[in-house]
Amino acid sequence: MKFAKVGKYLLPALLAAALPGPCGPAAAAWFGSRAEARAKQPAAPLPRVEVAVVKRLSSVQQGINTTSTLQALEEVILNPKVTGRIDNLVVAKGDLVEAGDTLVVLDSRNQEAEYNSMQAQVAVSKAELSQSAVTLADAKRELDRYSRLRKSGYATQQEYDTRSTTYQAAVAANAKAAAQVKQAQANLDAQAVLLSEYQLKAPIKGVILDDYDLTLGALVKDATNVLRIGRVDRLKARVDIPERDMGRLRLGMDAVLTFESLIGQTFYGTVTLIDPYINTSTRTIGAEITVDNQATGFKLRPGMFARVLLVETSEENPLVIPTEALRADGSVMVVRGGRAAIQKVVTGAATGGMVTVSDGLQIGEDVVVSGGNNVKEGDEVEFVITAE
Repeated sequence: MKFAKVGKYLLPALLAAALPGPCGPAAAAWFGSRAEARAKQPAAPLPRVEVAVVKRLSSVQQGINTTSTLQALEEVILNPKVTGRIDNLVVAKGDLVEAGDTLVVLDSRNQEAEYNSMQAQVAVSKAELSQSAVTLADAKRELDRYSRLRKSGYATQQEYDTRSTTYQAAVAANAKAAAQVKQAQANLDAQAVLLSEYQLKAPIKGVILDDYDLTLGALVKDATNVLRIGRVDRLKARVDIPERDMGRLRLGMDAVLTFESLIGQTFYGTVTLIDPYINTSTRTIGAEITVDNQATGFKLRPGMFARVLLVETSEENPLVIPTEALRADGSVMVVRGGRAAIQKVVTGAATGGMVTVSDGLQIGEDVVVSGGNNVKEGDEVEFVITAE
């Protein structure tokens, strides 16, 4: 017996005609309701993917990432060379000072008295020198007079010799007086130098970073830390780069610095020094970045922790996408008209979880960043934007 192929809508009608009486229409109604129910069942949900919008940034830099702590470009700890009590604190922590400014004055009354005494001794010595000069001049005139008298026969040799001896004594006394003046002046100069040590002056232009909580009347001794001064119009950031990256370093390299205490602000510096040796303990090479703090309005301070990017390449106004949007073959999946499509792209610098795209995409397009593993090109998808 042979059976004919029956379509899914013909079979209920045949059965309804074959069955006698009321059964035929009832059976037809039953099969018809099943077919209608199947037709009304909801379609399978579309695959859901997460997308990011292709956007443009002002610039993207790529290079060596590291960290550092800011330091003053120059820093000096001021110590006295003498012992004394603080008589005057001219400055306080945070004050700006110029080179040569007097910062601390120590009690120097004893030294001033000694200086005045030596100054008087210089005056006495100079007076004695003047007196000896007069005596020498008199002795010289008397010797010259007797020299002429002796030649004319009006004076004896003995009288001439006596005047000559007196003259020689006057010369010696004058020389001694001149030496005493020099000695007294040298003592005075030395005392002046010592006295100057009781006034501590700024050796550089900068800011008082620390005053060590000293107060008036405090006794300070030789080598006691009194003030710490730092030049902060320019700051430096020391970085240590792994030896394997040594070839990537170069003088004049741009550096981008960010700080947790200054969120959303970016600062710039330049590599001004690269150490000529490798640290054998850490297998790193040191470098120094200089930052113009004056140009920042003195927003930066020594001791601030910085995240540093030493810039090797920089792109201006590039299109960017999240790095997770890139597939293994260098393509991306995009959503166009509600359907998935595979797009080849040309990428560039990558930093901060973003990568630049120079060809293959346009600004505003949606690239899949998650959920695309089970989606094929041309599949209809449901998407949600996770990043602007």
